[in-house]
Amino acid sequence: YRGVVTGLIFLQWVLVKRTRPSRWSFLHGYFLTFAAGFMISWMTVDLGGFDSRYYAGLMLVVVAVNLLLPWRPLHSAANGFLTVGMYVLLGAVFGGRFDTAALVGNLFFLCSMVVIAVASTSLRHDLLRREFFLRSELVEANASLDRSRQELGEARDALWGEMELATRIQTALLPPDQRAANFEVAARMRPAAEVGGDYYDIVHVPGGRRWVAVGDVSGHGVESGLVMMMTQTSITSVLRERPDYGPAQAFAAVNAALWENLSRLGTGRYMTLNLVRLEPDGLTLAGKHQDVLVWRRRERRVEVITNQGAWLGLVPDVSAAVEDQRVPMAAGDLALFFTDGASEAMDAGERMYGVERLAQALEAVAERPLGEALDRLFEGLSAFQARQDDDITLLLLRAEPDR
Repeated sequence: YRGVVTGLIFLQWVLVKRTRPSRWSFLHGYFLTFAAGFMISWMTVDLGGFDSRYYAGLMLVVVAVNLLLPWRPLHSAANGFLTVGMYVLLGAVFGGRFDTAALVGNLFFLCSMVVIAVASTSLRHDLLRREFFLRSELVEANASLDRSRQELGEARDALWGEMELATRIQTALLPPDQRAANFEVAARMRPAAEVGGDYYDIVHVPGGRRWVAVGDVSGHGVESGLVMMMTQTSITSVLRERPDYGPAQAFAAVNAALWENLSRLGTGRYMTLNLVRLEPDGLTLAGKHQDVLVWRRRERRVEVITNQGAWLGLVPDVSAAVEDQRVPMAAGDLALFFTDGASEAMDAGERMYGVERLAQALEAVAERPLGEALDRLFEGLSAFQARQDDDITLLLLRAEPDR
């Protein structure tokens, strides 16, 4: 009996290995139960029928088959009762006389094992089903995460593309170094964000007048850059439409236009600004910005010109608070306009660069070519500050002899 059932199981194993899984593969479980259960049932018949205790081998078949196969509880129940049925049928027909109490005890243990096998299969099948669904949800979640990452990457790339475009637009609007009237002009801006809120410009108006503007929008980033460009447009429009305006008049007109635009945007931005008209013998400026540093060539010292005026965009009318301010400039004198990103730059110990240190740096480079002087000033700032938290703009004006 053992040899036969072992041979049958070996042939079944070969068959399973050489065939592809299908929806009928579960029938191999029934065949295994039938082969092993049938042989063990015949062994009980030869060893005394229902009185033989070798029926315990059937309990091993019931448990082993149902633990090996991941099928549904219905198949587990059918498989178990098939084994019990063969035992009862063969024993009743061929087993001879038997003790009823022994048969009842044997059936009790066999049916109990079937119930245990069905319960175990039910629990295992439920766990497998839950694991399958959890794995499916995990796969879907990973796929969703991959899609989100891809969408995020595409959005990031698009945003960076727009930011680069905004930076190029802003940079293109800044004027190159040039000679304006009897002044040589050089300026640089180093934004802290991709789009900065600092502003400078050189404006040519009808009649040969030349103007310089330096300002700083509160904060930095795209919104500050937008306010900066609105200011630039307003200044150019006002100066070209009213070339007879003085700096204070032009400043008040620009403020009125910017106030209206900022009110529409609903933003809390404002701007500090120096609007400067270049004169044959000096500068006339209006507004409220950082102090102006002027290196006097004759005295070989730096003079601090304090600003008196108002900021842009806080109130609709600033005409009463802004006046023209004259700054005489002799040949060779050098004026430095800067934003607070330079004077408020901090080192690792949170010490500010300050106006005094900036004045000393200006004095050290005052007689160099303007482009080289600007490079040296920025190098000094970079060496001092631990990190750049604000936009930095420097503009140099050097008075040349009349031509």
